[in-house]
Amino acid sequence: MTKIIYIKYGELTLKGKNKMQFINCMFDSVKKVLVAWQLKITKHYDSILISAFSEKNYDQIIDILKKVPGINLIIPAYVSTKPIDSLSKDIIKVIKDTDITLTTFKVIGKRLDKSYKLNSMDLSKELGGILLDAFSTLKVDVHKPSLSIYVEIRKDDSIFYFSKIKGCGGFPLGINGRILMLISGGIDSPVASYLMMKKGFHVDFLTFVSPPHTDERALDKVRTLKKILTLDNTLERAKLYVVNFTKIQHEISHIQNHSYQITIMRRYFFRIAKFLCEKYGYDAIATGEALGQVASQTIHSMQTISASVPNLLIMRPLLTYDKSEIIELAKQIGTYETSILPFADSCSLFVPTNPATRPTIHTAASLEESLELINDIYDTTLNKYITIE
Repeated sequence: MTKIIYIKYGELTLKGKNKMQFINCMFDSVKKVLVAWQLKITKHYDSILISAFSEKNYDQIIDILKKVPGINLIIPAYVSTKPIDSLSKDIIKVIKDTDITLTTFKVIGKRLDKSYKLNSMDLSKELGGILLDAFSTLKVDVHKPSLSIYVEIRKDDSIFYFSKIKGCGGFPLGINGRILMLISGGIDSPVASYLMMKKGFHVDFLTFVSPPHTDERALDKVRTLKKILTLDNTLERAKLYVVNFTKIQHEISHIQNHSYQITIMRRYFFRIAKFLCEKYGYDAIATGEALGQVASQTIHSMQTISASVPNLLIMRPLLTYDKSEIIELAKQIGTYETSILPFADSCSLFVPTNPATRPTIHTAASLEESLELINDIYDTTLNKYITIE
């Protein structure tokens, strides 16, 4: 009998002919995040098995696996033999050794090896009878048992377990393409990044700084958030593009209608993002915008800002989320405490007193045309003021 961690895939089980590509991608992700330990990791058509781990590392390994996109279930399990007598002995031993409280139980048998002499129902019945003999106070309850015992009969062995841990779900990283995420140090964009990663996208990050107006610690927040999202760069080695936006910011501050300042600023954010997408081959950009949360996130603002980058796909995974839902997700994925550190980014520092909530494309374009130096400053920024970390 061997203790293992039994991983069940998520949405990739629906992929039909492309399934092996998804499985290989999932397998690579698991190997990368667990590279610090000398583990035995084997892949199967429906699962990944992890063994040869130390008990002292067990909980840490489980916690890491919970954050890996593509994993549906993480199951603490045991590999046993197929004969019913030896299998039942192993189950009884684990129950006794782990002090599992038994009052009522249910056996859920699954015969994956169709040549096995017992079908799924007969397997459950026979194991149930043996357990009733082994534990005198035990009763069967098929509706609300205190313990569910799952048993799977496979080609070469059997696996049994008593609980299932919910994983991240979704698709393995990189399987759906590459996107560039506009990230600030706030709550929303890291959560949006996580959701895009969960859907199988490789995510690189783009942030904007305006020294000396923005604190270096605001950029450090973004670096920390990237580290959290990528599991300290083991899940994926994501790039961070840092744009010094100060000169563009100063030029935008000269527009006559200051209510459009945040609109035009974000139009230039998107233009720079499009430049990087075309230069480095990203499939789309993504943002942490949620409809109606702030003035720049009304439908009219989004339309006017998006118009600055025609033919570029903009993904907004938080579009319909309430702020409370976003905060809850931020807490779940571990970004919330970093996001609320009080270091302002470019967006929050330069928000006008009364920002336009219904900006128009025509007015925004007209205001940009009034800025005589903006094109030269924009070109200089692209050539001189973008660094890659």
